[in-house]
Amino acid sequence: MASAAVYGEALLLGQRPEAKALAAELRAFSDGYLDGPALRAEAAGITAGSWYASPASHVGHELIAAGMLILRRRRHGTPLDYDELERWTRVGYERGSAARRGER
Repeated sequence: MASAAVYGEALLLGQRPEAKALAAELRAFSDGYLDGPALRAEAAGITAGSWYASPASHVGHELIAAGMLILRRRRHGTPLDYDELERWTRVGYERGSAARRGER
């Protein structure tokens, strides 16, 4: 029950005006860079996947960054390509795992 309560509170905090202001700032910066939903999925997936490959060695800021990219919408409201997000998360995980093992 405690886990559910914390999860719910985290979801509420993510919807606060401050979070929306940060999302707007990211949108303003990334317009032109991440115009397509597939590019946002790639950036978010690789970021989150690489963190999943070695969570004990990172604080978790990568997940916040990935979440911001997932929530970000273009001016015209183009949704994220969730199939691409899943694919790129696997790619990020594989790359992060290889880096942890010292591979390329």
